[in-house]
Amino acid sequence: MMGNIFNKVFIVHYIDDKRKKLLAEIDKLEITESTNIAELKARLNRMYRIEPLKINEVVPTKPIETTRNRTNVWGENYKQKVFEINISIAFDGDKNLFDCYPSTSTTVYLDTNKNVTINSNNYISAKIILEDLDTSKYEAEVSNLKGELSTNIPGLNIEITPWNNSLETLINQSLEQRKGLVSKKLDFMESIGLKVNPKSDSYMIPSPIARKTIPIPVSEITKDVKREIIPILQEGVYNDIKEVLYNVGKAIERKPSIYIDKHEEDLRDIFLLFLETRYESTSGLGEAFNKKGKTDILLKYSKDNTNLFVAECKFWKGQKHFLDGITQLLGYLTHRDSKTALMIFINQKEASSIKETLKTEIKTHPNYKGFIKETYDTSLSYEFSLPEDSLKIIQIEIMLYHFPKV
Repeated sequence: MMGNIFNKVFIVHYIDDKRKKLLAEIDKLEITESTNIAELKARLNRMYRIEPLKINEVVPTKPIETTRNRTNVWGENYKQKVFEINISIAFDGDKNLFDCYPSTSTTVYLDTNKNVTINSNNYISAKIILEDLDTSKYEAEVSNLKGELSTNIPGLNIEITPWNNSLETLINQSLEQRKGLVSKKLDFMESIGLKVNPKSDSYMIPSPIARKTIPIPVSEITKDVKREIIPILQEGVYNDIKEVLYNVGKAIERKPSIYIDKHEEDLRDIFLLFLETRYESTSGLGEAFNKKGKTDILLKYSKDNTNLFVAECKFWKGQKHFLDGITQLLGYLTHRDSKTALMIFINQKEASSIKETLKTEIKTHPNYKGFIKETYDTSLSYEFSLPEDSLKIIQIEIMLYHFPKV
């Protein structure tokens, strides 16, 4: 971070943003009797406490002899011999406080010649240039720099103290409120005949046991075939499956050690694990046979082996490969399937442009019917027809995950 510090955001706004993010996170929790409340409180306290800043001791490197361009009083250029000393200054606390300014503050303009950088791993790097190896001049430069870096720290530390002191109480109260709301929601679900999985803290959802049964849509090809009543995946459960896949993917994106050098089947198994353990009376399969080939993810209703959900995983390898992936996925489906997903893993650095390309190219697929909605920022819902039954509409969720190589 070069140039000015303590001048980007008011500390009161930074604290308010912390509060909003904390309450938003708690509002997404599904707290049950099996939730480890003590561990949850400790985690939230660690995440949202604002650690006060403290500048520590300076660690220098050995002097490097070099030259710099100078101009004398007659306008003549010459090179002056100097000594460069790179220094590291460790600090404790929240790095973001260097962006904040308290109620009473002083804007600090760092000397650009010192190449001061405030790094994310809690140290400050800088360069001190001396014309001669004079200890007193070195110490004066270091003292001046530490003084600039510390200008607004006392004021900031004072203003974050009330937030830190009240954080535990806020967490306790908010968790109790959320627990009460979740309990009320689960009671309501049970009262209308929806069953939940009590073993899952994070994913409390209606069990797919309570499926509706509707007549199969009939095309001209099958108009003489006896209509049959078949179970289908409920819209609510389908939405929940998409939410699980989205959240698991986002979590993986934040942990490169999980996805670096992994193949499609490795990543698929991670998603499958979360799906299989989330629902009662279901079994999850990877590389499962379904109609014309092997699909990557297949959830079955274990009591009668009915397909509940089909998904395919692909790395992005261009428009043609993407459209072929849709064709492949549609080829796995039968008239019993209505809701599915194509999960695209992007290992290139640029993901936004690929999303825009995808939105354009998908319309060229021969079975494309229309755009439904943007479910999430990287998850798009579309309608397609089955290749063998033009009246059978399939809902495909195109889900993008950014797993760059570096």
